[in-house]
Amino acid sequence: MQALERIDFSNNWLTLVCVFALLLLVVLKTINQQKLFGYSRAFFIKGFIVKKTEDRESLFNIFNIVLLCFSAIVYATFFSLIAELFLDITTSFTVFISVLSFVVIYIIIFLVLDVGLANLFEVKNETSYLFSSKIAYLYNTSLILFPVLIVISYSNLSKYVLLGVFIALFLLSLLLLFVNNKNLILNKLFYFILYLCALEIAPLLIIYKIMV
Repeated sequence: MQALERIDFSNNWLTLVCVFALLLLVVLKTINQQKLFGYSRAFFIKGFIVKKTEDRESLFNIFNIVLLCFSAIVYATFFSLIAELFLDITTSFTVFISVLSFVVIYIIIFLVLDVGLANLFEVKNETSYLFSSKIAYLYNTSLILFPVLIVISYSNLSKYVLLGVFIALFLLSLLLLFVNNKNLILNKLFYFILYLCALEIAPLLIIYKIMV
């Protein structure tokens, strides 16, 4: 009897997720290549964010919805893989779906609170650039993180490299938010610290607690 080669399907979910994310990038490039290129360099081009702020573009157009989906998938994949470093679990599609659900809920709450509070306190005009910056950096981080995630997943490089890249991008986004909005932030420093703890750091701790 001829021996049958055993095939390991344990990482098939990751391959399918990466392929789907690549398809979303193709869709984004088809819809608006220039805008996709702009978001991929948002850390380094302040003028792109200024233009987005002035255009007052809706968050619910096709391009932004697809880019939000792409970003949610990238972040969920990242957190799923990093979980193996600190928790006694093997990343699976079930874990990925659980994390993805949380990431999607977090992004929705983040957007609703930002827009809702700005309208409630009638500071939409004053905070519009800050809001556009946060969205742009959210997208930019996912676009940079995605190729790094693929390389780490299919190579012998440590996942600590992936974690280091994410932390560097996260800190860079906070630095740029402060530098480009320092007048607004310094005037409302207490509220900015509360925002940072509630909407930027707390979700990371919640993901950890969910997986323990």
